[in-house]
Amino acid sequence: MLSVRNKLTIVFALLIAILFAQFGLVYYFSGKSALLIEQAIDANDASNAVGRLAIEGQKLRRYEKEYFIYADNPKKREKYSSEWDESYAKLKEELALLLSHESNWSKSDKAKAETWDDSLNAYARGFHKVEAAVTSGFIQGTLDSNKAIQEAKNHFQVFLKGTAAEVDSKLRQARRASTQLQDNFATVRNVLIVLSFTGLLIGAVILFTVPGSIARPITELTESVTDISKGNITRPVSVRGTHEVKALAESVERLRVAVKGLMTRIGNLQKKQSEAKRQSFA
Repeated sequence: MLSVRNKLTIVFALLIAILFAQFGLVYYFSGKSALLIEQAIDANDASNAVGRLAIEGQKLRRYEKEYFIYADNPKKREKYSSEWDESYAKLKEELALLLSHESNWSKSDKAKAETWDDSLNAYARGFHKVEAAVTSGFIQGTLDSNKAIQEAKNHFQVFLKGTAAEVDSKLRQARRASTQLQDNFATVRNVLIVLSFTGLLIGAVILFTVPGSIARPITELTESVTDISKGNITRPVSVRGTHEVKALAESVERLRVAVKGLMTRIGNLQKKQSEAKRQSFA
């Protein structure tokens, strides 16, 4: 049977192992979760940035359509031309920010942004060319204007389709990171529950076994020592329990045997003395 010391050593080693496991689990998943949170935030920010590009690109197309609808109305043309220029300037500013060194976009994302910038520039060149032709009277009417701008609009499809697809892609990235984050939290929660239950189980085992394994044999030893002190030396001392308690019980048993032997010798000596006295009187 294991000694009390060995039992306690094993039990506390298990508890320490559980605590280290909890610490390691929390440390690992907290770092992983922090990375996922950062990824989700970056993906969401990127989605918002590209979403602004997509919305502004649609506004640019709307101003272009309005401009050519009123191709024969100089005042309307001037109004929508100004709005087109403002929207174009915003798009160029947004793209410049995404392509700057300070941007946290990856190389692949910046490559996409460069493609969108080329598409926007090609569209702008086509629009300004047709705009100049309309202003000079070389092109008249909405139908002719739309035919003239068609090639430029085809170039701009790269921007419009690319930004729309990238918004969806970034939103999916954010959702994946969020889902993984939720899975991490669920894993941590479940493992912590298991480890905590295991710790409680070990604590319960300690509570219901270790004190009893020490107290019961000591109680029996106390009763045996009490009997010996009262002169009752006939009952052998029960030798059981842990290693330490067994050693103590064996010592008490040797003491009982020694006391019993001593009392036997004393009794024999007293008998001899009584017989000697009777013989002297006789």
